[in-house]
Amino acid sequence: MRIWRRLVGAVAVVAALGVGIGAAQASDPPSWLGGPLKKPLSETRIGITVLNPGSNSYQARYAEEAVSFSKQIGIQATVLDPQGDPSKQFNQMQDMIAQHMDAIILWPTSEKALIPAVRQAYNAGIPVITTNSELGVAGQKYVTAHTGPSDCLLAQQAAKTLGGAMDGKGNIVMVEGTPGYTVSRVRKTCFLEQLKQSYPAIVIIAEQPANWNREQAQTVTEDLLTRFGKKIGGIYAFDDGMGAGVINALKAAGYKPGEVPVVTCNLFAEGYTSIQQGWETGSGVQSPIDDARLAIETAVKVVNGIPVPKKQAIAHAVVTKANVDSLPQPTR
Repeated sequence: MRIWRRLVGAVAVVAALGVGIGAAQASDPPSWLGGPLKKPLSETRIGITVLNPGSNSYQARYAEEAVSFSKQIGIQATVLDPQGDPSKQFNQMQDMIAQHMDAIILWPTSEKALIPAVRQAYNAGIPVITTNSELGVAGQKYVTAHTGPSDCLLAQQAAKTLGGAMDGKGNIVMVEGTPGYTVSRVRKTCFLEQLKQSYPAIVIIAEQPANWNREQAQTVTEDLLTRFGKKIGGIYAFDDGMGAGVINALKAAGYKPGEVPVVTCNLFAEGYTSIQQGWETGSGVQSPIDDARLAIETAVKVVNGIPVPKKQAIAHAVVTKANVDSLPQPTR
């Protein structure tokens, strides 16, 4: 967490000075823009507030890439860490509105609590691009565009992968993200819908949140193994960081690789290795680099009057032991 705070400080200096890698070429439109620049990149000011970079490696890598890519293309970017606190993020939004940013990129800490701040930005004429996680329906009319993963697709892929590994029968336990958070809700709902459609004989016997935290996921899984033991035929973890905690619990309990199929969403570097070793059955590729870049590219397009889709998703691929060696290992 200390390292990430230093990164925030560093990019704030870049924002204040208006310089960065690529600033010398700021008058040239990047190839992905799709039109002419109406405002020099070196004068383009974008505020970015990222959910909680200190909580897991995906968010940390996203934030690092937001800093790096902003410097690369020469924009003035202020990247902020609300530490998962909606009230802090609300204040950050208001500060960015007061600074008259050209655009704001928001990875919301809450699907409802940030709506008034997004409405303030909208009324001030500042476009807001939500990233990774959407606002609640009531706030989406104030959002210019949304970019990020398709959490529903990732969950559907997980259901198919886990159901197939279990031969369409048995019991599943779910290690969930933070209750009430948009991503948690979607990764649960779409998983259950796909499971019911494809593998109706499989039963969910327990579900418990671990709040996107590896250590909590290990504790939760240890409890589930104590309660249900060999009745557990498969485990679905809502992200790969929690999946690592699940696998640690299985190892500590004396299980062998693959004895209990474990499927996650958004593959991490450690999960890649776990798939190779047989501990993890499968996951979906979700790149934090692609996630951050797409949000920034979209914001720059909006600032320059280039039309953008209301929603854009990054690409996903299913990774299992059958294809893991043919795919690059994630960098985080």
